[in-house]
Amino acid sequence: MKPVSIDNNSIILDDLFDTSQNFKNLLTIKDSITYNNCNNLDITIGSTINKLIVKNTNDAIIYVNKTISGIDIINSNNIEIITNNDPIYYLLIKNSENISIILNNKNFKDTEISIEDSIKIYFKNYNKKIFFKL
Repeated sequence: MKPVSIDNNSIILDDLFDTSQNFKNLLTIKDSITYNNCNNLDITIGSTINKLIVKNTNDAIIYVNKTISGIDIINSNNIEIITNNDPIYYLLIKNSENISIILNNKNFKDTEISIEDSIKIYFKNYNKKIFFKL
């Protein structure tokens, strides 16, 4: 694991493998967190954060309470994002495969979604029933 980079409310975590993290309510509405080049993650973010970015990552389950600027998933595979009962607002999925986003139907409709060069994208309700797929 590389040293953790923290700069102006941005946390960048590189090269994490077989890792479980629970941030509870340690992060703030101004904080953004990036996971880059990681494998086999189980992450819980209990507080409202600005943005979540997942890049070059495989096999992750991420529980996120609420984001202000949204979620980006780039060059990643086998990612499951489980939201609280709050909207994501903006979701970018780019060059990724087998991505599951778990949220309610209303929040799905209230989310601006951009999907580029990605396959096997699933939107599921909290019972994990697929209601939209690409």
